[in-house]
Amino acid sequence: MPLFAGLDLGTTHTKLLVLDEKGKLLHQAKAAYTKGVGSQLDPQELLELSLRLLTETFSHTDGVEQEVFLSLSAAMHSLLLVNENGNPLTAMTTWADTSSQELVARYRTDKRIHKLVAETGTPFHPMSPFAKLLYMQAQSPGLLSTAYKCIGIKEFIWYHLTGRWEIDHSMAAATGLYAPALEDWHPLALELVDLQKKQLPALRAVDALVKEGRLTQKGYQFRYVLGGSDGCLAQIGSRAMAPGVASLTIGTSGAMRVVLPEFRTDPDSGLFCYQLDTHTYIGGGPTNNGGVVLQWWEEKVMDNEAPIDVLLNRFEKEAASVMPGCEGMVCLPYFGGERAPVWDAASSGIFAGIRMHHRQAHFKRAMVEGVCFIFRQLLERMEAVHGPVKRIITSGGFTQSKWWLQVMSDVLERRLEQAEQEADASALGAIAVAMKAAGFISKWTDFEAVLPFNYTIIDPDNTRFLVYRKQYQQFLRLCHYS
Repeated sequence: MPLFAGLDLGTTHTKLLVLDEKGKLLHQAKAAYTKGVGSQLDPQELLELSLRLLTETFSHTDGVEQEVFLSLSAAMHSLLLVNENGNPLTAMTTWADTSSQELVARYRTDKRIHKLVAETGTPFHPMSPFAKLLYMQAQSPGLLSTAYKCIGIKEFIWYHLTGRWEIDHSMAAATGLYAPALEDWHPLALELVDLQKKQLPALRAVDALVKEGRLTQKGYQFRYVLGGSDGCLAQIGSRAMAPGVASLTIGTSGAMRVVLPEFRTDPDSGLFCYQLDTHTYIGGGPTNNGGVVLQWWEEKVMDNEAPIDVLLNRFEKEAASVMPGCEGMVCLPYFGGERAPVWDAASSGIFAGIRMHHRQAHFKRAMVEGVCFIFRQLLERMEAVHGPVKRIITSGGFTQSKWWLQVMSDVLERRLEQAEQEADASALGAIAVAMKAAGFISKWTDFEAVLPFNYTIIDPDNTRFLVYRKQYQQFLRLCHYS
C-alpha cells in the first residue's frame, strides 16, 4: 500500500511527515536552518535539508517496493530570481522582508494598486512578491530582465525534485501577481513590474501529479504532488474546511482563516483571499505579532539568556499572576509592524495606562491580552465580510499553554476547540493533497475521516467579559496612534 509524505518548507524549519493510507503516523522529522532566518533564507540550504530529510526517512526498506506520494507545503510570499539552470541570482526574501516599506507607502493611494488588491486578493504590503518586485525595479533597473524565472521557495524545491518550473494556484494567489477570475497572471501586475509571463512558472492545480522525478531511493517509487501554500493547507490539516469554521493559529506569528466558496475580497482591503482550487478560497488575516512578542520581551528587553521554552514558561507564570485587564494597562503589540487589518509595516507597539503600581508581570500579561485583542479585531472583520463564525479550531505553539487558550477564549467570548494532534497542520494538509491526487479522497472534507481528531473544549468565562470589553475599546483607540 502507498505511503503519503508532506514536506513543509517554513521560514525557520523544514518538516517532514509520513502517514500510511489509513492515516497512521509513521514518521515525523524537522531540520532547522543555520544560514538564514527571518527576512532572508539560503535556498541551497533548504534544498540540502529537504533532500537529507527525505533520504534519511526513506533509507530503509523491507524488500517490497512501496509507492510514496510526496506533496509540498511552503510559506507564502517568498521571492527568488534564478538562471536557466535553477541557480539563484539573488537572496531568497521571505514575507518578513520590509525593504519596500517606503515604496509601498508612496504607492498606497495609486488607483492601479487598489484595482490589483481587489482583483488579486493580496493586500499591498512589503510581504508580497509584487511589492518586492516593484522595489527591485526601482533599486536595480534591468535586474529582472536577467532572470530566467521569478519564483519562490516551493517552486525552487519543486524544480530540483522534478525538473519542472510550476506553481500551484494557492502559492500564485499570494504573490499579488495572480488574478483568480482569470486563473492566470494579472496583466496589470506584470506591466507594473515589467515582468514577462514566460519568466513565471506555469500555473497548475494543487493536486497536480508528476509520476517521475529525481529522487532515487532503493525500495521506493516516488510520485510528486505539487501541493500548496502553508496557510491554505493548514486550513485542510486543521479540519476547518466546512462553512463557518475558522482556524486560529499562533506560533511565531499568527493567522485566522475561513474557507469560502467563491473569491470574495474585503471592501476595506483589511483581509486576504487566496485561491485553493477553482471552487475553494481561503479568506482571513495574518498578524506579525504572535509568540515572537513574548520572546522579544524576554531576550531583548529583559536580556535573559535561557532556552526559549524555559523563557516562555517563566513569562507565562508571571503573566498569569496578574488579574485580567492588568489593572488598566493595555498593550498594542505591533512590535514587529503589522499586517491584518492595518497592513502597515511601519506601525509600532504601545503600552498605555501605565501607573506606579504596575510591575513587570503587568507588562507581560498586557502583551498576551494585546495579541488576543488582535484576534478579536480579526474575528469581527471576518464576520463582517464573510458571515458568522460558528466554530474556532486552534493550532500552533500557543495551544501548549492552557492559560493562554483561556485568555483567548475569554477575550473572543467564544468557545475554542483545540485539536489533540502532534503533527504540523500544514504538513497534514500537504498529505491531504497527496491523497486527493492519488484518488484516496475526492474532496477536502473527506480527510477528516482518514485522520479523525479529538478536541479539547475551552469555554469562555463570562465573569471576565466586561473587563476585556473595556480594554478592547482602549486597544482599538490605540490602533489609530501606532
